[in-house]
Amino acid sequence: MANALSIAAVTAVLRDLLNDGLINHNLDGMFEFQVTTQPPDRLAANGLPANLVNLYLYRVTPNTGWTNLRMPSRSSTGERTTNPFLALDLHYILSTTGAEDLVAETLLGYAMLVLHDTPVLDRELIRQSLGPPAPVDGTILPQAFQQLAAADLADQFEQIKISPFYTDLEELSKIWTAINTPLRTSVFYQASVVLIESEQSTRSALPVRQRGIYVRQLKRPRIARLLSRADPGDTAQLNRRIQHGDELLMEGHGLRGEITRVRVGDVTVSPTDENITDRRIVVGIPAALLAGVTGVQVVHTIAKESPSIGEMPGETSNLAPFVLSPSLAEVNAITLTDNELVDDGDPAGPINGVIRINFAHSVGRDQLANLILSEFEPPADRRPLEYGFRAVRPPANVSEVTQLDFNLRGVHQATYLVRVRIDGAETALGFDGTQYNQPQLLIQP
Repeated sequence: MANALSIAAVTAVLRDLLNDGLINHNLDGMFEFQVTTQPPDRLAANGLPANLVNLYLYRVTPNTGWTNLRMPSRSSTGERTTNPFLALDLHYILSTTGAEDLVAETLLGYAMLVLHDTPVLDRELIRQSLGPPAPVDGTILPQAFQQLAAADLADQFEQIKISPFYTDLEELSKIWTAINTPLRTSVFYQASVVLIESEQSTRSALPVRQRGIYVRQLKRPRIARLLSRADPGDTAQLNRRIQHGDELLMEGHGLRGEITRVRVGDVTVSPTDENITDRRIVVGIPAALLAGVTGVQVVHTIAKESPSIGEMPGETSNLAPFVLSPSLAEVNAITLTDNELVDDGDPAGPINGVIRINFAHSVGRDQLANLILSEFEPPADRRPLEYGFRAVRPPANVSEVTQLDFNLRGVHQATYLVRVRIDGAETALGFDGTQYNQPQLLIQP
């Protein structure tokens, strides 16, 4: 495969081709000439003979046909998997000058005839032109690259084609103006394509020993309704308050797949076979799930056939949202500490203190938690007292806790119903058939 010397190698082969072609046409017997590869503005300054054929590489462009081959070149982890080609087209100006009348035109005509008769640089021609003594080698490169050989150009996949490239007078004027030299008798050529390949090491997968075709009829599951129940023997209820320890019952169609799992929030659950049918799935609430608004989704996968192992992705259902309510611990759920009067001279006045709430599950450090106090059975002559306090944030090195503290400031003495709201989900209140009555907390000094 071609290497970094290939651009110079193509120019050297074309120069050799032109020089041999003009000699084979006996032009050296008519007048002296020289084939060069110098920038046109440097020819007169170098004191070269007046009869010149000059081949100048003025532009290099990417070859669109080969640019995207072997892409992508890196894996998802950033490891190199292939060495993509640096695919280039080379653009040349072929110009001639003559010391006498018509010499420049004669040289140009024969030079164009040589390139016309050799539209492809075949591999043998490249090897002969770049063989010892090589006009292009790696001796000018650093030690690590001195083993590069320009003759490697002959081994690239695509052979190099030479074709005339015609342009209008305006473009011709721009090019010669950019070169900063007077317009000379000239014609443009394109050499396509040079495929330069890096020699960096790549990661390659082991060969495939056996191929398999997996044919499955995929069906997209859909959750139409989400029910909940506290115990397996209870009747499932729509929009019932959902807490840790409850079960979710999903109703819909196409729910059963070859391998069926349920993603609840960030936790994936594998329900038992007896809890999966095409129209319903029952799963328990994962203990690690945090309170708040979350979602449930049915995920299908397909088992690979022997000798392959593992699973292939299948279809996923719509995301059904629900609210997971926080729940209090069964013992010492609510305690009042550090309670004292704001003003010692007012025994019936407001209270400062700390309310500590113990939960039956974990609460995330970054979750928004608020304590809500609502006065229980207030006097008929005034509105009930209401208070709200934000939780004291846990230490930075703690990600989850089961206990939160709330600092009370200026709370009037009374009995209150206690609720905790976490990310929009509230703890449940007890109901005796007439009013909410639990949990209660007497706030006094």
